Amino acid sequence: MLSSRASDKYIPTLDGWRAIAIALVMCAHGSDELRDWLAPLGLRLEIPHELGLLGVQVFFAMSGFLITTKMLDAERSSRGFSRRDFYLRRVFRILPASMTFLAVVGVLALCGVLDVTPGRWLSTVLFWANYSTAAGTWYVGHFWSLAVEEHFYMLWPLVFVLVRSPRPRLAVVVAAIALVALWRAVSFKFGIGTASMAVFWGRTDIVADGILCGVAVALALRHEPWASRLKRVLAHPAATPVLVAAVVLIETIALPDWKATLALLSLKLVLLPLAILSTVMRPDGLLARPLEWRALRWIGRISYSLYLYQQLFLVWDVAQAPGLRAFQTLPASLLFALACAYASYRWIETPMIQLGHRWMRSRTAALA
Repeated sequence: MLSSRASDKYIPTLDGWRAIAIALVMCAHGSDELRDWLAPLGLRLEIPHELGLLGVQVFFAMSGFLITTKMLDAERSSRGFSRRDFYLRRVFRILPASMTFLAVVGVLALCGVLDVTPGRWLSTVLFWANYSTAAGTWYVGHFWSLAVEEHFYMLWPLVFVLVRSPRPRLAVVVAAIALVALWRAVSFKFGIGTASMAVFWGRTDIVADGILCGVAVALALRHEPWASRLKRVLAHPAATPVLVAAVVLIETIALPDWKATLALLSLKLVLLPLAILSTVMRPDGLLARPLEWRALRWIGRISYSLYLYQQLFLVWDVAQAPGLRAFQTLPASLLFALACAYASYRWIETPMIQLGHRWMRSRTAALA
C-alpha cells in the first residue's frame, strides 16, 4: 500500500531520487570542467547550467512530502505532534554538517584562498543567504536553497498546529501554492523586491511552492476522496513514465513568452512530487527499479553532505579559485567531493543524528 510505504522510516526509492537530484546539481556545476575535459577526446558536451535547479526542485518536492508525512504520523501517535521535538530534530539533522562546512569556508576565506566577504558569510550562517545583498560568491551560493528549507521548517509547523483539520489544512496549502505562483508572476513582471534575478529566483516567497506541492500531496494522501484518487492514478503502470516524461519535456521546452514559461514552471512543481510518489508506490516499475540500486542508495544517503561539499570542487570556470585549482579539475574534483561528503556523513551527520535520537528518547522516558 502507498500509505504504509510512504510512512516507513526508510524508503530506499527516495534515496535513489536523492541521488538523481544531487547528480543533476553536480552535472550542472561541473559542466564547464567536463566540457574542457572531454574536448581533447573529440567529444562535445554542453550541459546547461540551469540543470542544477531541477535537482534542487526534486529535493524541495521530497522535503515537503516527507516532512509533512512525518508530522502527520507524529500527530497520530500517542504523544502527538510537538513543535519543540520537530525543531530539535531539525537542529541535529541540519546544523552540524552545514555549520562545519561554513567553518571550513570561513577558514579558507581568512587564509585568502576563497573570496567570501564577512557579510555574505554571516548572512549564510543565519540562513538569510537568499535575501542578502552582500557581495555574492560561488562557494556559499548553494545555501540559498538551504535557507528556503529552513524557512519552511520554521513556518510550516506553526501553520500545522494552528490548522488542525485535514480539509482546511489542504485548502490553506493549495491556496498558498496559488498565491506564490501569482506573486512570482507579478514580481517578475514588475521587478518587485529585488534588482537582481539571481536573488529573485532564490527568494523563499518566489520558490516556496516547490516545497508546498510536496506538502499538498502528503496532506491529500491522508484526506478522502483525494487519497483514493491519488492512489488509483499513481498505481497505474503508465503513471511514472508519463509523469517523468512530462517533467523532462517541460524542462527542455524554451518558450519566448514569460507567462507561458512561468505557467509551465508551476505545472512542473506539481508533477514532481507525483512522479516521486508514483515510484514509491510501484518500486517494481521499469523506471523505479534502478532507484533502489545499491550505488544510487549510497549516493542518496550522503546527498546532504555531498550537496554541501561539491560546491568547493565542482566549479564553473568564472568561479575557480587559483589556490584550489588542483582540486577543481576532473577527476580529482569528483573524488574530493565524494571523499569530503562521506567524511561529513560518517563523522558528523550520523553521530549527531544518533545523538539527537538518544536525547529525544531520554526526554521521552523522563516525561513518561
